[in-house]
Amino acid sequence: MTHTKKIKNKINQLKAPLFQLFWENSKINDVTGIKLAQNIEADAAEIPLSPQLLYASLDYPLIQPKDRLAKTMQQRQSLRKFSKKSLSEKQLGSLFFAFSQLKDKRRLLASAGGKYPIEVFAITWNMASPALNKKILYYNVGKHALSILKDAPDWPDLKTFITPEAMDAPNILFFFVAFPERTCKKYAERGGRFVLIEAGHYAQNLSLRVAQEKLAGYELGSVHDDKILSLLGLEKTEAMLCLAYACGTQ
Repeated sequence: MTHTKKIKNKINQLKAPLFQLFWENSKINDVTGIKLAQNIEADAAEIPLSPQLLYASLDYPLIQPKDRLAKTMQQRQSLRKFSKKSLSEKQLGSLFFAFSQLKDKRRLLASAGGKYPIEVFAITWNMASPALNKKILYYNVGKHALSILKDAPDWPDLKTFITPEAMDAPNILFFFVAFPERTCKKYAERGGRFVLIEAGHYAQNLSLRVAQEKLAGYELGSVHDDKILSLLGLEKTEAMLCLAYACGTQ
């Protein structure tokens, strides 16, 4: 049986086969990565369109908030330049708090049906703590603790899994990994939307923590799906790589 037939048979057995098919077709690999790079280059040469709908009148001006959260939101920005400073354990704890669970078991993120299909992994470089430096990590939500899975590759080697974005070495690279069957078992194809929406919640929470800590960071979408999942030890699971987020000191 060919690899393509195996994938199709696997997809047909799942609760949301169309979502799974979309996911297979939208993966980045050595071939689609080249195509994506060409699209990005072509888009950069185009005149940008208006990012919103335009209507003839502005009927009701709104009052802007001036609270602490508003200030943090205004500080959020996408920055790809990182310094050589190390990341402290306190800063690391602050970043992972974006996904945490409180003592009363409440989570800081919404999830359809309370299924929480997203798991958080990370790769570190240039950490203040030698024990956490250059490691592949898994975040234990209930304990607000990290499991060290194995040593991480050097940044130049890992960078070959990223297409086509050039950037400095971050202190930490987060990965939002979905196990969609947790949600799709209940919501079927619609659950696929909920999984992606939830990944956006994780990215937004993290971006606000990055702003609060006065760090640099940005969402990194062009990563080689299967190579990263293999690096994380998830190649034989139903895991899907939703998004990566690079973060580091300024």
